[in-house]
Amino acid sequence: MKRYFVFVALITLVALSACKNETGEERGDLVTRKIMYDVPIVNLQLDDRTEKDPNWFWENLPYPAGDEFVDKLFADARDCEIPIYYYDPEGDYDHLDRIPDKEVKNLFENDMKVSLPVPDVFDEATNAYISRPNVEFQLDQTRILKLRFLEEWRIDDGIITKKVLAVAPIFTINIGGTEAQEGYEYNTVKFWFMADKKLLK
Repeated sequence: MKRYFVFVALITLVALSACKNETGEERGDLVTRKIMYDVPIVNLQLDDRTEKDPNWFWENLPYPAGDEFVDKLFADARDCEIPIYYYDPEGDYDHLDRIPDKEVKNLFENDMKVSLPVPDVFDEATNAYISRPNVEFQLDQTRILKLRFLEEWRIDDGIITKKVLAVAPIFTINIGGTEAQEGYEYNTVKFWFMADKKLLK
């Protein structure tokens, strides 16, 4: 629990400390007012995701603190303990709207499943490839392997500063391949869980 609040505090601190001068004005030249990118936070290729592994920080939050953070984040969003905001894959993100609590409950009860195709398999009995029906996957905290960041970047005296404008969990499902077809990775975003006040007009 304590580590969860540390993570949230760090994200908030970055969002609020976008290199301001004594008058509160942002310093430096604007590089871009919006940039969005995904950050992996669970590296499944690491044998040991704890800080005992010298490479633990490569696309990874340390275990168990990282998993505790994600678990708490998911539960707080689901239980309306923190505000969450509509995610529009084609939005311009100049403005975010909060999802009302009633709709949040509906989202988590009815819209947290996806039906995905799975690769064909080879059947030795018939010596042919067999198509399989789609498989339904639940989108829960165990699927949050990345975070999507919306940021503003500035540069001042050669130092780049980032202001976090919004953060969204990315639900990731890895579909294994077969002899018939290659596997693939499916990613989807359902909501933003943090938004800077400048987006909440």
